[in-house]
Amino acid sequence: MSSAPSPSSPRPPRRTSRRRQEAASPALAGSGTQPMLLRRAPNVWAFVVLGGLLGAAAGLAAGLLGAGSAQYTQGAVVLFMVSVGVVVGLALGAVVALVLDRISVARARAVTTEVVAGETPAGPPSTREG
Repeated sequence: MSSAPSPSSPRPPRRTSRRRQEAASPALAGSGTQPMLLRRAPNVWAFVVLGGLLGAAAGLAAGLLGAGSAQYTQGAVVLFMVSVGVVVGLALGAVVALVLDRISVARARAVTTEVVAGETPAGPPSTREG
């Protein structure tokens, strides 16, 4: 017997927070003005990759500039430090991206856009503050 719900059983409605309900914009109308929420969200993967690269560079520098060891070769020390640097850099990059994402949510603003039926915009959509 599987634990998956059967297709005939009704699915309970999802609960959404009041903030999400206010932030969700209704479907676009045929023409006229449309209220929307405008925010600039960071590209999380770019921050994670950049953090990993910076962590690798810091680990490489720490491994090469660190004091030698009688137990381990310098190559083993460098590889270990690069590995630790990459993991720490990935984590810090993700944390920075999440913090910037929360800041962008707090700075989001409501704008009013003009919707024209039958036309496709040639450039970026025009907005005016509402």
